[in-house]
Amino acid sequence: MEHLSVLTCFILGIAAFVAGTIDTLAGGGGLIAVPALLMTGMNPVMALGTNKLQSAIGELSASLHFIKMKKVNYAVLKTGLVFTIIGSVLGTLLLQVIPSDKLKVMIPALLLAVLIYYIAGLRRHLDPASFNENLIPCNKRFFALGSVIGFYNGFFGPGTGSIWIVSLIKVFKLNLKNATMYAKPLNLAGNLSALSIFIAGGKINLLAAFLMGIGSFLGGKFGASMVIYKDIKWLKIIFLSLMIVSTVATVFKYWILPP
Repeated sequence: MEHLSVLTCFILGIAAFVAGTIDTLAGGGGLIAVPALLMTGMNPVMALGTNKLQSAIGELSASLHFIKMKKVNYAVLKTGLVFTIIGSVLGTLLLQVIPSDKLKVMIPALLLAVLIYYIAGLRRHLDPASFNENLIPCNKRFFALGSVIGFYNGFFGPGTGSIWIVSLIKVFKLNLKNATMYAKPLNLAGNLSALSIFIAGGKINLLAAFLMGIGSFLGGKFGASMVIYKDIKWLKIIFLSLMIVSTVATVFKYWILPP
């Protein structure tokens, strides 16, 4: 992976744009980005670290867009942000000590599990809910949510945005659009804290991350504008199809093809 072909660069950039867009719309962008990185032959830990960087860029893009539009009161998320960071650091540290060959078996299983969760939760994503921002800062369930979801983000990552969205809808009765916007800083906090450990351990392919970061930034901005201004239901069906293809390809590569 030290040398990327022009075609590989193009594919990674497009994959990151799609991942950044879907991650902003409904979470789950890593189900596209991680398989794309693994298909290049990248080491699993390196792929997860590289995905963290490009994903963080997309999350930052979307968060800045929502801040500019004054759509989110981020002050109410302080407790959730702290415990998300703690959980993410612990998950990332655990990932560093698991052998690569075991990760190659685990990653397809995790991708499949998240994809099934995403499909099962798709209907809930689309159900309307009443927005109650006042429940967020004082709710003790944020301690557990931040710790558990943050740990998963640090250890693996794909689908974290979707998990946050469903959790915010279920626990705090946010509607879909508000849950999507409030999930951005929480996911960004987990990504940045995990990213610091990946960088310190040299577990990031900077060239791939840079190329995908551009696509992810543009995708995050595009997705954020869609959340605010457009009906996004039909887009989720399209992106769900892409997730299925990329997950099946990863399963085929690591479980079916000979080593």
